[in-house]
Amino acid sequence: MAERDIRSVVGLIARAMNPDEGDQAENTFRFHFSCKNHGIKDGRHYYVLTHDSAITGVAGLHHYIWGPPENVWLAWFALEPGCHGRGLGTLLLDAVIRQAKSRGYKTLFVETYSTPEFARAREFYRAKGFTQAGGIQAYLANAGDMVVFSKDLTNHV
Repeated sequence: MAERDIRSVVGLIARAMNPDEGDQAENTFRFHFSCKNHGIKDGRHYYVLTHDSAITGVAGLHHYIWGPPENVWLAWFALEPGCHGRGLGTLLLDAVIRQAKSRGYKTLFVETYSTPEFARAREFYRAKGFTQAGGIQAYLANAGDMVVFSKDLTNHV
């Protein structure tokens, strides 16, 4: 992902999730590229999936610099809603998992939510071998819970 892609990716996230997530994503991407432009590594790497020069998916890895060196988080995983059901989400996730493994990470975590708009995401992660690792009750303003999934990367082909 390049800095010039921020607007397109934010729009995709807003459509795939909701406008509030789009706003949060924009703040995250602007922070990331500001760090990058100042030579500061923030532990984030973002990737886009394109089709006919349009961005149709985004995914990233975020390693918290204060966290265990073997752990990484999936960051802003989203697919254009009209592209669901074609295997593109699996393609994107597999590519990010390969990146995580190539960087030496052993466990991939993902944060999602208990609200209905994230039901498809929870189902997708479970289908891809993630297991629920924890959560935080009433994390969102609407009382939705944070749901944390994890996947052991040492056995992933």
